Amino acid sequence: MIFPAGLYVLKFFLPLIVVGFGGFLLLAVGLFHRKGPAYAVITFIALALSIASILYLGGPRTVLGGAMVYNSFDSYFAAILIISSMFVVFPALKNIRERWDVFYSLLLFVTLGMIVASYSMNLVVMFVAFEAVSIGTYIMAGFHKTKRTLEASAKYFFTGAVSTSFIVLGLSYFYQATSTFDLDAVSTVSAVPMLISLAFLVIGFGFKLAIFPMHQWAIDTYDGSENSVSALLSTGSKIVAFMIMLKLFVVGFPTMGDQVFLLFTILAIFTMVYGNFAALSEMRLKRLLAYSSVAQAGYLILVFSAVAYGQYGNASVDYINAAVGAGMFYSLVYIFMKGGAFLSMNSIRKENPRIEDISGLAKQSPVLALSLSILLLALAGIPLTGGFTAKAFLFLALIQVKLWWVAVIAILNSAISVFYYLRVIAYMYRKEPTEEGIFSTDGTVTAPVVFAAVITVITGVYFTLFYLVLPFAASLVGA
Repeated sequence: MIFPAGLYVLKFFLPLIVVGFGGFLLLAVGLFHRKGPAYAVITFIALALSIASILYLGGPRTVLGGAMVYNSFDSYFAAILIISSMFVVFPALKNIRERWDVFYSLLLFVTLGMIVASYSMNLVVMFVAFEAVSIGTYIMAGFHKTKRTLEASAKYFFTGAVSTSFIVLGLSYFYQATSTFDLDAVSTVSAVPMLISLAFLVIGFGFKLAIFPMHQWAIDTYDGSENSVSALLSTGSKIVAFMIMLKLFVVGFPTMGDQVFLLFTILAIFTMVYGNFAALSEMRLKRLLAYSSVAQAGYLILVFSAVAYGQYGNASVDYINAAVGAGMFYSLVYIFMKGGAFLSMNSIRKENPRIEDISGLAKQSPVLALSLSILLLALAGIPLTGGFTAKAFLFLALIQVKLWWVAVIAILNSAISVFYYLRVIAYMYRKEPTEEGIFSTDGTVTAPVVFAAVITVITGVYFTLFYLVLPFAASLVGA
């Protein structure tokens, strides 16, 4: 044992210590060093060490009186959230031109909040950690201080303040209904306050996850932010909200399965339909990807429909476990699909690119065009990609709990999305460039997109990776 018995508990804080120390180290280095790549390297090393420390944690174990719970479910999400931050470290160098110490320390502190949220089953701790993530990303969204980024940050901030108010109200009613903030300590439940809590929490976290009709801020913020920040907001920030909602609605509301099912099924259908149909007519690339992100949120929250329907319908625990596992696997694939798609926008030397601006990319950079095409096809759910595998297991989970009609609606929406993704691909391969020198296709642009495409193909071809995730889901469901 590395730690003495009295300090044994410290090992469970290693990921937090590593990331937090890295953030303060960057601020200290910023006092005398002004070159960006050094900050990126330090940040990447700190994040890599934090993942290594997660592997050392072991578990399951509870510390701080139940406020922090360490099991495979928590470690899985902590790891993929760290990966979502690692994914944007070097691409951010493309457009961040000054105050790298502040930007990268913010990235580390945001990641710190994600890790805390991942390992907590106490609603107060989760709320504080989630707000730390939100505050950090408010600043990152407006980091360039241009009109577009400041507008994006302002909309994000004011919407976030409203959603926080709903979350606080929801948590207060949850405590009134259960007399506890610990999700795994819920025993007796008062029905009326619990129902009010459900409504407030769905609205509050619905804003964070960009669920229809609480989505409009995401369209403007993803569009107006710097590309690496857009990638982080649409992946890490969204997945941490999804992870908290998994804990909250799967563990905290087990006696309200019928209400949870009805609410999330309606929201999922409207979110999928709106996101896909809005993207069909959108001609600005980043806004198209933002509407696509809304539709993807609709697919993700189908997990809650499947779990809730299975809970009050007395479905097999294995089926409920499969639904949670499908959401976890989808989260991993989504980070690379959506993150890579947003980072590909660095290839266009325009602040607000339109679809026609990507014309001729295949002639300028065949590798980048192919990689982006793979990511778009994965988002559409085309076979041999991780997007197809993730959706297939999610739809199968719906069918297993006898929600075949919801699965049919989701499949039809996935088919609709093919049209606007193929339109972008058609412009890359069949059109001539609109301007000479419009593309920037150096290694800093191409490498992360190619890497994301490779991971997406691997998770699609080796679909058995999903079965490695299932035991992690069982630690939440209790199978």
